[in-house]
Amino acid sequence: QLDEETPLLPPPQQKKARTPLPWCQFSIILFLQLAEPLTSQVIAPFAPQLIRDIGITNSDETSVGYYVGLMYSLFFASQALTVLHWSRILDHIGRKPVILIGLFGLSFSMYCF
Repeated sequence: QLDEETPLLPPPQQKKARTPLPWCQFSIILFLQLAEPLTSQVIAPFAPQLIRDIGITNSDETSVGYYVGLMYSLFFASQALTVLHWSRILDHIGRKPVILIGLFGLSFSMYCF
C-alpha cells in the first residue's frame, strides 16, 4: 500500500566487497612478458655481421643497413600478422597455456640462435 511516507526508490543495498587483484600473479606475468622485447633487441649488435656472413649483400657494405632494416621490419610485421591467430587460440584454450607456449617457443629460438 502506497502513501506519502512510502519511499519511491528501493532502499540502498549493501555494496559488494571489491575483489582484490592478484598482484603477485600479475607481476610474474609482466616479468615474463619483458623477455619478448629483450630478445627482439638482443640480435641488434650481431645483425650486420649476420647479414654479411649470409652473403646476401654480395660484399656491398652500403646495402648491409638496408637488409638489417628489412630483417627487423619482417620480424615485427610477422608479429603483427600472427597476433590475431594467437588471440583466437587464446580464446579457445585459455591465457596461461598460450603464454607458456609463447615463452617456450621464444626461449627455444633464443637457445638455437
